[in-house]
Amino acid sequence: MDDTRETGLHPGWWTAILVAAICAFVYVCSALFSGTFRSFVPVTLTADRSGLVMESGAKVKMRGVVVGRVAQIHSRGSDVVLKIELLPGSVTNIPANVEARIEATTAFGAKYVNLIPPPHPSVRHIAEGAVLRSDNVSTEVNTVFENLTTVLAQVEPAKLNATLTALAGGLRGQGPRIGEAISDANQVLLALNARTHTITQDFRSLKGFSDAYSGAAPDLLTALDAVSVTSTTVTDHASQLDTLLLNVIGLSRSGVDLLGPNRQNLIISVNNLAPTADLLMKYNPMLTCMLVGADWFLQNGGLESGGGNGKSAIVDAAILFGDDVYRYPDHLPKVNATGGPGGKPGCGSLPIADNNFPVKQLVTDTGWGSNPNDIRTKPGWGHPFYVDYLPSTRAVPGTPRYGGTNPPNPWPSVPPPPSALWPALLPPPPQVAPDPAVPQAPPANGSPTP
Repeated sequence: MDDTRETGLHPGWWTAILVAAICAFVYVCSALFSGTFRSFVPVTLTADRSGLVMESGAKVKMRGVVVGRVAQIHSRGSDVVLKIELLPGSVTNIPANVEARIEATTAFGAKYVNLIPPPHPSVRHIAEGAVLRSDNVSTEVNTVFENLTTVLAQVEPAKLNATLTALAGGLRGQGPRIGEAISDANQVLLALNARTHTITQDFRSLKGFSDAYSGAAPDLLTALDAVSVTSTTVTDHASQLDTLLLNVIGLSRSGVDLLGPNRQNLIISVNNLAPTADLLMKYNPMLTCMLVGADWFLQNGGLESGGGNGKSAIVDAAILFGDDVYRYPDHLPKVNATGGPGGKPGCGSLPIADNNFPVKQLVTDTGWGSNPNDIRTKPGWGHPFYVDYLPSTRAVPGTPRYGGTNPPNPWPSVPPPPSALWPALLPPPPQVAPDPAVPQAPPANGSPTP
C-alpha cells in the first residue's frame, strides 16, 4: 500500500497561530479595559503634594461623575505635577476656570482629583494643555499620627496620670449635675436653633458694622492723632489753662454775688413775663402770618406803592372831624368775636394777600362804648330809604317826598316810632293839600300817600 502525505500546514503552525491569536485577544481586551485605544485631552495639575495614596490611573471626577484619569505623577522642584487625561466628551462641560482639589474617599482610601465648578463659570471650556492648581490636599493619616506622636512625646506620663486622676476625682459623684447641665445646654441650643435666622441676620449686620468701621478707620486714626496734638497743646499751655480756670472761678463767684441778692426779683420778673409770653404764644400764628404777609406785600409791589426808591414816599391824607373825647367806662371796647378755625387766631389767606379777595363781610359781636347801638349792623336802622327835595324847587313849591318811615323790626319787641329814633332828622311832614293842576307820582311801596 502506498503512503499518501496530507497537504496543508503543519499542525505545529496551527498551534503557533492559536497561541498568537489568544495572546492578541488578551492584549486587545487588556488595552480596551485600560483605555489604551481611547483618545484623551491632556491637562496638567500642580500641587504642593499629591498624598500617599495617589497613583497613576486615579480617577478624575466632577460633581461625582468620572471625567478622566491621572496618567502620570512626577515631581518638579518642591511641587508635584500630575498629568491628567480628560474624556473628550466631558471637556465641553468643564469651564476653563475650573478649580481642582486632591481628596480622598475615606480616611484610609485612595486619592482622586475633584474638579470643582467656580461660582461664575467661564463661557469657554477647558482646552488641551491647560494648567490647573490644586487648592489643597486632604490631611494624611500618617500626618495625624505624626503630630499626635509629637504631642505625646512632649507629655510626661506621670503628670498626665496625675491630671487624669484629679479630673476623675473631680467628676466622681457629679453625674446627676453633669446630666442636668447637659439637659440645660440642650434647652439653650433648642432655643438658639429657633433663632438661627435672627442670629444669621445679626452676623450679617455685624459684617456691615465692621465694614463701616473699617472704612472709617483712617478717619478714626486721624482723630486720634488730632487728640494727641490737642493733649500736647494742653500740656504745653498748662499754666495758661490754670489761669483761665482761676478766672472762671472768680467770675462764677462774682455772678453768685450779683445774682444771689436779686434772685427773688428775677423770679418775680420771670413770673410777670409769663402772661406776656403766653399771649405771644397764643397769637404766634397770627404774628407769623402778619410778618410773612408784610414781606410778601413788600416783595409784590408794596415798596413801589410807598415810593420804593428810598428817597420818596406816597402819602394820602384827609382832614376829618375828630372823634368824641374818650370817657371811661362808657367807651370800653366790647370784643365777643373769636379768631380762625376752632376759635383760635387765624391768618386768613396770608401770606398770599391776593387770595383774600373778594373780602367777605363778617358780622361780629364787637363795639365801643357801653351803648349797644353804637355800632349798628342791622339793616333796619338804615331808614328812611330816600328823601326827595325836588318838589320844593318847582314854581309852585311842593312837599318833599320821603319813604321808608316804618323800618323792619330790628328790636326784640315792638319797635319805637321813627320820631323817637330820629326826632331831629325826620320832622313830621306838613299837611299841605296837593295842587290838583300838578300831576302826582304814584306812591312808593311802603310809603304813605301825601
